[in-house]
Amino acid sequence: MLRKTRMAALALVLASPAAVTACGGCGYRLSVDPVTASGSDLNLTARLTGDGPLGGVKIEFSALGPDGVVLGLVPAGDDGVAKLESRGSIGPDSINGRAVHGWTEYRAKVWYLQDTARAADAVCAEPATASFRYKTG
Repeated sequence: MLRKTRMAALALVLASPAAVTACGGCGYRLSVDPVTASGSDLNLTARLTGDGPLGGVKIEFSALGPDGVVLGLVPAGDDGVAKLESRGSIGPDSINGRAVHGWTEYRAKVWYLQDTARAADAVCAEPATASFRYKTG
């Protein structure tokens, strides 16, 4: 009987929406700014702020839209800034030679796999989204 009770309690915790989605109160925040790009170089920046160490926390950048794609994964510096810089990688309708139509936003999020326990504390920061526009000519 004890074994069934423990399993039921575990199932209840895993099924609870609060256990799956709760993030508030961890003391970390991720932010991004709108970007207008031209040419073929892509430069995106995310800023992580928080109550603990920020250096080395991995930030994942993604293009959002009908043809969304992961753009890259970069570590934040000690100041919490993560910069994705990619030369010759974008065009009006492409990323790294792949067709991407309707890309109007990008997202930065703290990657769910971190190298250290202190970096893992920042995983609870909510993703940040901002507009992206490609300016031709």
